[in-house]
Amino acid sequence: MRKRRVLLLILLLFLTLLFLAFFGEKGILYLLRQQKELARIREMNVKLEEENRKLREEVRRLHHEKRYIEEIARKELGLVKEGEIIYQFDPPTPEKERSK
Repeated sequence: MRKRRVLLLILLLFLTLLFLAFFGEKGILYLLRQQKELARIREMNVKLEEENRKLREEVRRLHHEKRYIEEIARKELGLVKEGEIIYQFDPPTPEKERSK
């Protein structure tokens, strides 16, 4: 009888430790969540580094390439050189496309 109680107590202790190892404050499940979060943050860092590289390249071009500045002025601001003639066409509407 005494052996059985000791064995039951050891089993109960073991199950408690196992439970804490998995579900405790710093258990295995916590570790797995932290690893997922770390992977997500690293992926985000890679994307941000790539975006930073592109922005640095754009800043460099804006500082050193007059042609790039002209290209942006034409695209985004609609600027034209003196003497140029601009032809603008309306985009086709769905009604015009159907009647063709």
